[in-house]
Amino acid sequence: MHARPVPMLFLSGPPGVGKTTVAWEMFGRLVDSGHWPAFVDLDLLGACWPVPEDDPYNERMKARNLAAMWQNYRAAGARCVLAAGVIESRDRLALYAGAVPNAVPVLCRLRAGRQELAARIDRRGRERGADLDKLTRRAAHLSAQLERDDIEDFCVETDGRGVPEVAREAVKEWLRLAGDVGGP
Repeated sequence: MHARPVPMLFLSGPPGVGKTTVAWEMFGRLVDSGHWPAFVDLDLLGACWPVPEDDPYNERMKARNLAAMWQNYRAAGARCVLAAGVIESRDRLALYAGAVPNAVPVLCRLRAGRQELAARIDRRGRERGADLDKLTRRAAHLSAQLERDDIEDFCVETDGRGVPEVAREAVKEWLRLAGDVGGP
């Protein structure tokens, strides 16, 4: 018996771009249209301490947790995966995709301007003072790096657009690239 491919959409981008918010909207749209998605927030999969010195963003832990969760999601009937998190390289994408047997990964980068990222991070209200400044600088640096490295399969602009519009565009492009992303 031939194993069914597992379409995976990774929503990447700097802090504040809306990865998790857009992924939740996409999840709802996919469910409503008869697809059977699973959703993971990669940051939460690596939320443990201490982290290894050679893996400061706990990427290996995130991949191990993704593998364990996929077994449970698959047993429950999920046929595709939405994953929100920062993907800085094709090697990192391969690490995560390797956690799901038969994965067919597609990388979408969400993009926002520097001022918009700073405003969104500030509005979240989770960071204050030096932590806010540090995250805002990281967001600007990471945004420039992702733009320069251009590793995504497609990009969706988020400035001046609502979450439903961004999610609609991302789902449409993913379906175009991946074909059937799973259902009954």
